[in-house]
Amino acid sequence: MNDNNHNNEQSDSLKDTHLFYKEEIKKQNKISKVFKKLFIYVGSLAFSLALGLAISFSYIYCKDIVIPKYANDSIIETTQTSNVIETSNDLVKMAIQNASPSIVSITTLNDSVDWFNNATTYKGIGSGIIFHKTSNEVFIATNYHVIENASKIGIVIGDDEPIEAKIVGKDENYDLAVISISIESLSEEEIDDIRVARFASSDNLMVGDYVIAIGNAVGEGITSTFGIISQTSTDIISNNKKLNVMQTTAAINPGNSGGALINLNGEIIGINTAKVDDNTVESVAYTISSSVAMPIIEDIMSNLNPTSLGVLVTDAKDANISYDGMAGGAIVVEIVPGGSADKAGLKANDVITSVNDVPIFSSSSLVEEIKKYEVWDTIKLKIIRNGELKTIKVKLLPVTN
Repeated sequence: MNDNNHNNEQSDSLKDTHLFYKEEIKKQNKISKVFKKLFIYVGSLAFSLALGLAISFSYIYCKDIVIPKYANDSIIETTQTSNVIETSNDLVKMAIQNASPSIVSITTLNDSVDWFNNATTYKGIGSGIIFHKTSNEVFIATNYHVIENASKIGIVIGDDEPIEAKIVGKDENYDLAVISISIESLSEEEIDDIRVARFASSDNLMVGDYVIAIGNAVGEGITSTFGIISQTSTDIISNNKKLNVMQTTAAINPGNSGGALINLNGEIIGINTAKVDDNTVESVAYTISSSVAMPIIEDIMSNLNPTSLGVLVTDAKDANISYDGMAGGAIVVEIVPGGSADKAGLKANDVITSVNDVPIFSSSSLVEEIKKYEVWDTIKLKIIRNGELKTIKVKLLPVTN
């Protein structure tokens, strides 16, 4: 009996302990759930706050720092690009202004025969480049095909009336010719308007270089077109002649033939000669490069007259002039205006003692020595000026009447 009571007490005690732990576990679970909810709530709040701060900071950073920075960079880049465009535009305008006074319009009257074998006359147009000027004449380079059949040639300077020109020389194989007008036929205003062109070598040109074509396009006076070099050397057939030319995108139209292709320095680097006459072709035109044209033009000029120094001289001994160590010499009495000596800077009373180190003993020996050279050759003169020995280089220009 006692044993049963004891066992019952133990069983009740175990039940109470079990209930106690069960209640404790429930309490702990309730507390744990509360903390979990609190943690989730606080964590969500903290995350939302952090995200909001991050977004706010990013907005302020982008608004006040990033966007203005790139906006300024964009403004600077745009400004720099604009400056480059303005600079290039200024170069083009300046080049045209520098070169245009040396480009003239050409008008021709050409004799021909119609289908019924009747004589007829038609007008032609073209352009030319003033490349040399003396006290008597102005020399103009053009294409041979511009003046090929001309019975009469007129040169228009600016907006004035045509001035009659004459053919000086030609080279049909290179489609080049030289014509000239008399200074006497020009007004003072026309003489002031004339400017001799500056030529530059075309040897260093590259595809993509900017160029400007200037000429009497479609007979409407001197106009300009802009383009690039497309090819630096190619062969074409023009007027049944094979020509070595450069190709350009600068528009060359009827009347431009014989005109100039210039660089951005306003220098002549080509003589415009032809375009592709095909409705299916755009921006293909051709120009004779300066490196090809100038030797031909100089050769034409050299055949005009013998070379001349452009001075009147007498024997130094006849003028009772002598210097220590001088074996003779030719004293300059007068300088021909616009001649070789004038452009080289020789002066009256200079005593010429040698030509390319060959001694000059008299005026006649000077004349004979100069005859050995060709037009456009450069010679070295030793002179005595005011008792001092000097050396002067002289480019021999063609003699004109």
